[in-house]
Amino acid sequence: MTAKLRLGVVFGGQSVEHEVSVVSAMELLQAADPARFETVPFGVTREGRWLTPAETRTQLDRPDAPFQKRIEADVPPLLDRGDVLGALRQVDAVFPLVHGVNGEDGRLQGMLEMFGIPYAGCGVAASAIGMDKALQKELFVRAGLSVARGITLLEREWDADSDAVTRNIEATLGYPAFVKPSNGGSSVGVSRVRSREDLGRAMRAAFGLDRKVLVETAINVREVECGVLGNETPETSPIGEIVTSGEFYDYSAKYLDHSASLVAPAELPDGVAAQLRRDAIRAFEAIDGCGFARVDFFLTPEGKPLINEINTLPGFRPVSMFPLLWAKAGIAYRELISRIVDLALERFARERKRGRMGKGQAHA
Repeated sequence: MTAKLRLGVVFGGQSVEHEVSVVSAMELLQAADPARFETVPFGVTREGRWLTPAETRTQLDRPDAPFQKRIEADVPPLLDRGDVLGALRQVDAVFPLVHGVNGEDGRLQGMLEMFGIPYAGCGVAASAIGMDKALQKELFVRAGLSVARGITLLEREWDADSDAVTRNIEATLGYPAFVKPSNGGSSVGVSRVRSREDLGRAMRAAFGLDRKVLVETAINVREVECGVLGNETPETSPIGEIVTSGEFYDYSAKYLDHSASLVAPAELPDGVAAQLRRDAIRAFEAIDGCGFARVDFFLTPEGKPLINEINTLPGFRPVSMFPLLWAKAGIAYRELISRIVDLALERFARERKRGRMGKGQAHA
């Protein structure tokens, strides 16, 4: 009998999406094929402290309400926790579910590569680019893809002369506009600005989360998304559409008040759907993606796709758009987990032959 694969699931972390990550992990841990995987959970606190699998299971057993459960413990930093490092050393692969800083931004991926542990999803560079909306837009433009008009601003520029910055935004973009942290997720810190009176508040909210802010023109569009799955020859899912009763698809609509609905597959002309799928692969390849990602588009009334962003660690609940889209393609949630882990092992084996992965003891 073939031994089960020890699949580490790392979740929680320091981002504002901590609670989202916990919910995703709980559902993945429950859904992973028990005939193939022995799941090993690693919770990470909001302070960045790692828990052992036993400590993590104790935290998960608390009867907290959904999206209110946090990983909380007064424990030493990771380098001082030989028990955590020892458990991590014994896993065969890791499925990262940590959003934001030290999770999907390439840092966790780099640590796992140095430890010689295969991991699901994009590599170091692609993960870092996937977190930076301003940087990825530059790469998309270089790849010949269309994006919404926008301006990237640093906090020091706003602090030096907010009046001049305001005038430039008004002359270049006008109102309404969206202000968003360049590095962030789940629409946290994103504001719709209708006038000059709204702008200062929106900039303060965004700069509270990142030193770099993206201001984009607000246009009348549909919001559609496409999943990408694969390494050297990526495939695309059907297209899904987000329909929300609010002004935009914010954190509350995504997770709390259920004011948004996910329509999959979206009602689109065949030609438009095909173009979106082609552009999704081009965006994935533009950042040197691998494993899986979700590409988010704006679709103008004329049917022109504008890439909003690529998400290298998309929401991974069974009801999240990425798994839903692949379910429409015939890949159920449990199978999707296995497919993504297989892609991780495939990439690790290929990169290890090139000497680009560390040689952890568990994989020597």
